Amino acid sequence: MKLYKSLVYRELRLTRNRFILMLILFLLLAALMLTPIMLGGLSGTSEMNEDLLSIVIFACGVVTLTGGIMAGTNNGLQKADINSGWKRYSYILPTTAKQQALSDLLVKLSFILLFGLLSAAFALVCITVSGINFAVEGFDPVCMMLNIYLGSVCAVMLVDIAYSYILMFANDKNQLKIIGVIAFVGAGVVLRVFDLFPGMNNDDKSAKDGAMISQEMVNKFETILCSEKTLLCISAVFVVLCILFFLAMWRSHERREP
Repeated sequence: MKLYKSLVYRELRLTRNRFILMLILFLLLAALMLTPIMLGGLSGTSEMNEDLLSIVIFACGVVTLTGGIMAGTNNGLQKADINSGWKRYSYILPTTAKQQALSDLLVKLSFILLFGLLSAAFALVCITVSGINFAVEGFDPVCMMLNIYLGSVCAVMLVDIAYSYILMFANDKNQLKIIGVIAFVGAGVVLRVFDLFPGMNNDDKSAKDGAMISQEMVNKFETILCSEKTLLCISAVFVVLCILFFLAMWRSHERREP
């Protein structure tokens, strides 16, 4: 246990500046989003109350999405290990690559839990200040927030895992550039494939004529976000990504840089 405490402390020590910056940005965004909700909740005007529900949903969605992105993003540990000399020093230590990878996963899960609790606290403050009864509105904010949060975490973790594997496949800077270009082109192809789905856009309409995304697609998206089945699927994907993240970090710590 002392070994893992030391490894976790090492990672937090090396990445503390990035974590503090992300935390400050998250809190500033939460304060910015909370301001109109407080003004609307305290005003008590009928016109403001009509739009307050949509404002609360939008603010909670943005803050939750941002928290998920910050929790799942790469913390720069691999580069920090090399710059600090830990990468070479770790080869003579009794700690194994598997133990270091497990500590990386523990830190990642700690960040996910922290930003998840902060996002939930923000939603609780919004609901309290606005005075909206979501049970009467027929809306489940908890399920929606969990889907948004875990979905954003999974998406960013997938990018992080791909980035880690790209670093391992590249033996020099030239190969890294080539693989980066291939990854960029692949991402463009994926976005184009999503663009071909019906309802995602209305090419025959301009922004002045109507919405670029059909209302039918918006309604389906809202239904998916508030579905417990979606939460179950995203949770399963999250578990798989945690395993892949562990394997990527394990392989990364085993690798000797040329």
